[in-house]
Amino acid sequence: MSINKSFLIIMVGVISLILAACNLPASTEPPPPIDQSAAETAAAETIIAQLTVVAETLVPTTGATDLPEGTQTEAVSTATATEVLVSPATTTATAPVPSPTEPPTSPPPPTPTLDANDPKAGLGEPAFYDTFNTGESWPLYEDEHVSFIVKDSNLVMTAFNPDKYNGWMLTWPVISNYYLEMTTTSKQCSGKDTYGNMVRAVKTEEGYIGYLYNISCDGNYSLRRWNGTKYVTLVDWTSSEFINSGSNQTNRIGLMANGNQFSMYANGKLIGEFQDDTFSDGRFGVVVGSANTANVKFWVDEIAYWDIP
Repeated sequence: MSINKSFLIIMVGVISLILAACNLPASTEPPPPIDQSAAETAAAETIIAQLTVVAETLVPTTGATDLPEGTQTEAVSTATATEVLVSPATTTATAPVPSPTEPPTSPPPPTPTLDANDPKAGLGEPAFYDTFNTGESWPLYEDEHVSFIVKDSNLVMTAFNPDKYNGWMLTWPVISNYYLEMTTTSKQCSGKDTYGNMVRAVKTEEGYIGYLYNISCDGNYSLRRWNGTKYVTLVDWTSSEFINSGSNQTNRIGLMANGNQFSMYANGKLIGEFQDDTFSDGRFGVVVGSANTANVKFWVDEIAYWDIP
């Protein structure tokens, strides 16, 4: 029993020494420096790992589909596509072209007493006569150069810019030999501000081509052929005493197309002739242009043509 007591006393002493050692004073030396870059790297890696875990938990489990790629669709107008017979810079627009049926024309005017040399003498009633009570026979339009509208029983032709640009508008009949005449009043105009007719206009890949008979504000006339890229001058600007020149003047201008013969008239008087056989038939219409005056206007009171027998 004494031996066991002695062993127990020894063991208690050993345990007491061990516990005493655990309560020794802390060292007074400073701790080793912390590696800041390593700590920041470790922190960043921890944040990235956490964000990755969060992102993975946000993946939808149902209804996850790829967004469709953008597609281009052609805008389709509800209006019927139509062909418009206008100047070379504009070959299509939204204005309708009169249907190639019997044209809506005004009643023919009373036959006046004509001078024997008047081109209308002996031609009878016109095949086409329009006093512009409506615009049904014309594809009225406006672009950056010109405008054609019907107002107060007149066709009002406007050229916006003095850039020598000629804009035209054609109606539907395709005709060959005829006398075409229109009565037009100038508003404020000057110099080579111009109006007139396009005849025997034929559609090509370059647009409509044909002949242009022009009258200018300063009392000149010309005849040109448009070939789709440039004008060919047949009769250069020529003065005529039969043209009423200046602003607020009315002229009755006419063009006889018979085979290859072109005869130009002003107020019932022959003012010039030329022969050319490039075009034998086609559509006809009106022309307006400005060389000197912005927003120059010409008012067409009536237009008609007579078939040549």
